[in-house]
Amino acid sequence: MGTLKNLGSFRAVSDSASDTPTEHERHDLTTDLAFCEEVLPRVSRTFALSIATLPESLREIVRVSYLLCRIVDTVEDDARVEWRVRSSLFDEFDALMGDDARLPKGFESECVAVALGDVSAADHELATRAGAVFRVFRAQPAELRAAVRPHILEMSRGMREYAARAAREGRLRIADMADLERYCYFVAGTVGKLLTALFERVVPSMSAHALAETRARAVSFGLALQMVNIVKDVAEDHARGDCFLPLDRAEAHGVSLDELLAPERRDAALAVVGDVCAQARVNLRRAREYTALWPAREGRDVRLFCAVPLALALATLHEVEHGGDALRADVKPKVSREVVWRAFADVQLAVGDDTHLRWMFGYYGSGMFDDAACEAQGAAAPVVAPPPRPSSRGLSPSRLRASD
Repeated sequence: MGTLKNLGSFRAVSDSASDTPTEHERHDLTTDLAFCEEVLPRVSRTFALSIATLPESLREIVRVSYLLCRIVDTVEDDARVEWRVRSSLFDEFDALMGDDARLPKGFESECVAVALGDVSAADHELATRAGAVFRVFRAQPAELRAAVRPHILEMSRGMREYAARAAREGRLRIADMADLERYCYFVAGTVGKLLTALFERVVPSMSAHALAETRARAVSFGLALQMVNIVKDVAEDHARGDCFLPLDRAEAHGVSLDELLAPERRDAALAVVGDVCAQARVNLRRAREYTALWPAREGRDVRLFCAVPLALALATLHEVEHGGDALRADVKPKVSREVVWRAFADVQLAVGDDTHLRWMFGYYGSGMFDDAACEAQGAAAPVVAPPPRPSSRGLSPSRLRASD
């Protein structure tokens, strides 16, 4: 389904509806679509930029699917709201996902009443105006809704399980690496499966073997990005009383999860983070394979969508491991805005050629994107030998604008 330009082709809520939407319905949907387009970059700027690379036929369904995931994620995250209320919100979210005729007003009203997610103005507004997101979702073609729905419901069930455990135990603690991967599966692996179900529709020429190999790596694509987020945000999560590092790894290194930020325990705490980084790299390798499996020509847009966050995740993981900001209060390891723009430009140059794509991932994963670090290291060679590169140090934001 297209964006505002194709509004007249939207159906009303029910699949069985045959009448053309009234002017009032059309106006309401226009408002709802505008809200979804406006709120997305406020909750995730990078995801909003990535969506622009997709074929137009997928942009609306991917956008609204992400917003639905974000809504249920806010229900999981806001531990200030008592569990009884959040459990009811999970119930209502699932009911709204399963019944296109169900009205979302009750869900919205409860989110307003408990100020759900109001530590973030954008997440709070998204939750309290969830009806707009559900109406846009229900306006999508039935086959796209069917492709998306089971994965969002699986995400919701898994998030409910871990949120209930946190409420029961007073805080969430991850037992071991298998438990971490299971948690990441529900919050992000399901997104990899959801996206794959949609991407297959715009790349119909893939062989059965290639499709099977891609599906086998779909979960790793989500897990890789989520694990990088976890190691990046340890200090920020710790300040809220949360920690997603495995208890058994902390015990193995002789450190309590409560003392991760203590200067005298820094080496042991970094070793725990390093264990999760190592597992993240396993999933990042499979995520790179996932991205490259989409055909370079017919699947170029899909490759673009996947390669940008993947390159940034590789760069961020390098910052966690080598940048010095990990496990420090009031700071988080991250790449600069210039590196973000450079990655967007470099991906566009590399995505059509498998060799260039592999080299680009190695370039961002090795830290060579960091000009200051390269100068300090004497411009050490990247971890993989580069082919002739279209841009010697990436495109700066000004060069990117000049090339538009």
